[in-house]
Amino acid sequence: MINGKIVAGTNLQTKQTQTQKDSRFLGEDGDKGWSQCHKAAQVERAMAIDRLVPVVPAGPKGTNRFPKSERLHRQKDIEACLREGKRYRHPLMTLYVRWREGRGRRIAFSVGRKVAKKATQRNKIKRWLREAYRTKRWAMKEGVDLFIIAQPGCAAANFQAVDAALTELLVKARVLQLPNENG
Repeated sequence: MINGKIVAGTNLQTKQTQTQKDSRFLGEDGDKGWSQCHKAAQVERAMAIDRLVPVVPAGPKGTNRFPKSERLHRQKDIEACLREGKRYRHPLMTLYVRWREGRGRRIAFSVGRKVAKKATQRNKIKRWLREAYRTKRWAMKEGVDLFIIAQPGCAAANFQAVDAALTELLVKARVLQLPNENG
């Protein structure tokens, strides 16, 4: 009987370790694995669109800068862009476009805590958005205010997916003038 108890005790231990291993793979609760899978599906869709979005060639030397004069700073201007602008959606971001009088273009970015809990991750997404805009700004129309809000799927994406998503939204909003377009 002593041997029987030891064997039964070891079987119980192995069952506990197996359930612990299974819970590590699934996450603390069963929903974590599902949300990660759901985010991965959004990213896959966004990356598939990358093949469909036209490539924007690099601009002339010196045109890819992002000066402070092109940043949308004032709360009043951002609220006007949200209120009066047209909204374009993508699984990775939302773009608000407001046409205005005058020259130049202004842009603001927003990455909330719902997108990523860690500030370092949010800052990385903002850098990606700024870089994606900076490389396309030479081919954009003037007299426009843009406001970009990152969506939670953006945290699971890579730079190429974010860049493709922004290009798609700018083309859809008719802000981006591609070289083969007339006008």
